[in-house]
Amino acid sequence: MKTLIPPSSYISTAIFEEEQRKIFQRLWHFAGFRGDLAAHNDFITREIGGLSVVVQNFNGELRAFANVCSHRFNRIQTQCKGNRALQCGYHGWIYDEAGLPVGIPKKPRFEGLTSEKILELRLHAWRVECCGNLVFVCRGGGAPLCDYLGGCYERIAEMTGACGPVIDENVMMIKANWKILVENTLEAYHVGFIHSKTFARLGASEGVFEWHLPHSSWRTSLGASMSRRLEMIDALMESRPLKIDGYFHQLIFPNVTIATTLGTSFSVQFFEPISPAVTRFTSVVFQTKVGHSDAASAPMIEIVNHSARTFNRSVFDEDKEVCEQVQLGSAQTAQAGILSDDELRVGEFQKHYMQFMRDDYLEGGASCKDRASP
Repeated sequence: MKTLIPPSSYISTAIFEEEQRKIFQRLWHFAGFRGDLAAHNDFITREIGGLSVVVQNFNGELRAFANVCSHRFNRIQTQCKGNRALQCGYHGWIYDEAGLPVGIPKKPRFEGLTSEKILELRLHAWRVECCGNLVFVCRGGGAPLCDYLGGCYERIAEMTGACGPVIDENVMMIKANWKILVENTLEAYHVGFIHSKTFARLGASEGVFEWHLPHSSWRTSLGASMSRRLEMIDALMESRPLKIDGYFHQLIFPNVTIATTLGTSFSVQFFEPISPAVTRFTSVVFQTKVGHSDAASAPMIEIVNHSARTFNRSVFDEDKEVCEQVQLGSAQTAQAGILSDDELRVGEFQKHYMQFMRDDYLEGGASCKDRASP
């Protein structure tokens, strides 16, 4: 099977800008973690499709807006997360849960600032919904989040709902197109070569693909040797809420993945396009929730957490190096690639990427509930 995306799509500025409009500004997009929005005035910000978005907690209700003051266009929240009122740091304008400017210093100095004009100055609202511990936003209309995630909605809610404390956050700037990074996570064909001392030691078999298109997942058992080595961890975290046999990897189209081994920890990765040849990669690793544990088990749990941190960082360091080489190669060929049966998830990702890039694809809403499996 030939690849559907030509090498030029990994390097073209015109295609990159088109992606921002047709994919990132039109689909539901991961914005952050619900745990960072627990208290009144907690906020997170995210660049999505070249636009800055803020999600803010207003007395327990999450709202999302374009992160641009309607007075003189300053960014309102300038940190990636924090706790403060939705107040512009330039002239002090304050916005409420409807995005209306309700605190305007020296308001009488503005000529014609009527009630109608204030309505016109309302911040542009984005839709915001949650699935488990994940917060998603959407700039446009279309289907609700549960329809967009389709058959994997409940699984994502269950997995992220089982996440406990954060044990690592790894951020890297990678000199490769975001699609190269996503495609790399969707196949295990490279594991024996690139990850011979890390991921390959899991002894994963070929496994089973599952399709909730455009999303997909891969479930695989572990080798007998690794299964024996992990018996202690399995017993140590016996009280965890979600037990998974082997290794499981979920893609949330277009650029988020969730991975776990046995359900003892969860790694959430997202790939943010910065330019055609640069992507910000973030991996957040959560320990599973566990019930009451005695003091004697705490050191063992920390050893397990340290192992999870080391494993994830090592794997992604290896991926970074090879993905940057793929980016360089993409600039030097026009030849179509070829995919094996081990790379079916890459093929499906590319197929749906091409469909979403069509101008008419989202007419009538972007529901993923009933799309056929390959």
